[in-house]
Amino acid sequence: MKRILVVSDIHGAVGRVERLERVKRHVTIAAGDLAECGSREEALEVLDRLEAQGAPTVWVPGNCDDPSLAALDKAVNVHGRRVVLDGLVYAGAGGSLHTPFGTPFEYGEDKLASILGGALRGYQAEEGPLVLVVHTPPYRSGLDRVSGGSYVGSRRLREIVATARPLLLATGHIHEAWGVAAVGPAVAVNPGPLAAGRYALVDVDVGHGGEPSVARVRTMKL
Repeated sequence: MKRILVVSDIHGAVGRVERLERVKRHVTIAAGDLAECGSREEALEVLDRLEAQGAPTVWVPGNCDDPSLAALDKAVNVHGRRVVLDGLVYAGAGGSLHTPFGTPFEYGEDKLASILGGALRGYQAEEGPLVLVVHTPPYRSGLDRVSGGSYVGSRRLREIVATARPLLLATGHIHEAWGVAAVGPAVAVNPGPLAAGRYALVDVDVGHGGEPSVARVRTMKL
């Protein structure tokens, strides 16, 4: 059994990051928005503090992060990449679809599909169970519903999930839509903003002697 700590929308809250030190896990996923408003230095500090807690940190940048972080070779950056780590296969896409706010790292549906397509090209289930880390949530998952009631997630991501069949999808972006949802074959989790103290713990059975599965997901608050 592997325990994964999932955080997102940290927005530079290093004090909250430090309080995670007591949370036992095998891997940390940071699903974007490390910094408050585009500060590369703030994002790097968040990554440093997560890495110092002893578990590998798998991450993507968010729409509020400096786009140059997409190419950063630090911790386990899976933006547009696929990485095998301790029996699980991680792939991802940072940034987000276009928002009304003009944040630093935004693009359209086709770009998101291109980023994830590059990460997943050639993926075979024999490599291991797949975990997707995508800052933008999938469309009409409930994890993408803003306070006014509209769904703002990615339609292309839903298509990719149906084809790639990941075990787990870690997302974020929509602060008020934290929770857990079934998206096709995947268990999807938006932990909510760590800036408000929210995080999630996911226990994954990697399938030794049977089919891999998500055994338990808990959304938590510091």
